[in-house]
Amino acid sequence: MQANDDVVRLQRLLGGPETAWLVRRVRARLGQGHTGPLTGSVQLREPSADQRAAIMRIVGAPRRPGATLRVDLGELEDLLRRGVWPNGLADAVAVLTGPIPNRPRERATADAAWADAQDAFNPAILVHPTLADWWQQWCTAGHLKRAARSDPSVARRLAVDAATCLCALPSTGEPLAVFARRTTGDAHGLDRTRPLGRVVLAAVGALGEVDAKSAADDALGPREIWASVGVLVSAVSSTVLCLGVPGEPSAETGGTAGARATAIALREWRSAGLPVVLTLEQVRSGGIGVVPAGEVIHACENPSVVEVVADELTRRGGPEAASMVPPVLICTYGQPGAAVLELLDHLTAAGAGVRYHGDFDWAGLRIASTLAAHTPWEPWRFRAPDYASAVHGLDSQPPELTTERERLPLRGAPAASAWDPALADAMRATGIAIEEEEVIALLVADLVPAPLQKREPHSPDR
Repeated sequence: MQANDDVVRLQRLLGGPETAWLVRRVRARLGQGHTGPLTGSVQLREPSADQRAAIMRIVGAPRRPGATLRVDLGELEDLLRRGVWPNGLADAVAVLTGPIPNRPRERATADAAWADAQDAFNPAILVHPTLADWWQQWCTAGHLKRAARSDPSVARRLAVDAATCLCALPSTGEPLAVFARRTTGDAHGLDRTRPLGRVVLAAVGALGEVDAKSAADDALGPREIWASVGVLVSAVSSTVLCLGVPGEPSAETGGTAGARATAIALREWRSAGLPVVLTLEQVRSGGIGVVPAGEVIHACENPSVVEVVADELTRRGGPEAASMVPPVLICTYGQPGAAVLELLDHLTAAGAGVRYHGDFDWAGLRIASTLAAHTPWEPWRFRAPDYASAVHGLDSQPPELTTERERLPLRGAPAASAWDPALADAMRATGIAIEEEEVIALLVADLVPAPLQKREPHSPDR
């Protein structure tokens, strides 16, 4: 550091308002990472008389007078080093304005910190290799920076904690609060209001191949996403809508109080032909019976199917009602949660088959694929010919119904239909979505006994 009197002289030379523009230009150039003596020139268009006079006092009159004021930085460097400031122009600007940030170096340091934060997620990728591409894309899209509020140290902590949670998956029916306590030390650590909760939920969704478009289709909610890896948001909030589920006879006289209550209630509900919503705790109570081998369990996506079937059964009434056995019908209500999957596992334990129908849209195909990954099923009016027939039904509808039953376009990312690849091809070619309610009469006809209503002929796979 030079003597105070030298600093005073420097202030007089370059520290005034008339030379502020020059100092700012030099500082900006130095901030770009320039090293060594400065070269080239800076210029100021239409300078004031005071600005022009100040520069002339420093470097002399310009060789070519003009409207633009030009300063040769090499010449200014030499003048300072030979005169008032031997340390040179860069040091002089730093003394006048404070430390000069090195932008490229700062960017490189920040990039290295963010890369380190991103690499902290690698343990999760070793356990779940399918997360590699998702993590790269998720970080590139800026989600990690937003979750960490642009602080790389916070981002690294999030990545480390998220990896710890993901390495502990899948779970085996563990409540979310218990899982969070075990992996983060905080029962609320994975709440959706916490950054870590949002990061881990997004990663868990990626494990189930839930991309942004399918999420926009509402194919999966947080409860279903967590359930896909065996974590329960709540054993009470995970429910299943069903009809005709048998109670376990032996549980009515033995077993736990919960098993007895569930078995007796199911017997009465089944006898009355009433639909019921079971919690996961009730599914696990031991009070649910099994469906014998050779019989069929039907499953649908939308609750309206269960509602209409139950309504038709209730309407029958009379002496025939007592001898009528309602069909076993399970509703996934969108993506199947833990209660749905565990109920189907239990009901099919003796070898009963499952037939499934859902919406003819991309979200519907994804829901069907998710169910198939847990419970094998055969299509129930859910093949390409069934889709073509439903579309034809729209084409042949009376003109007065056109506004009421207008066509719904397919939206979102296309999905596969492994049980019948021709179905996805037909949907892609047609571009029309058919909701389950559009064909509900056919579905009800398959389930309600013939005396109630005329049954539609259908192929053996229905």
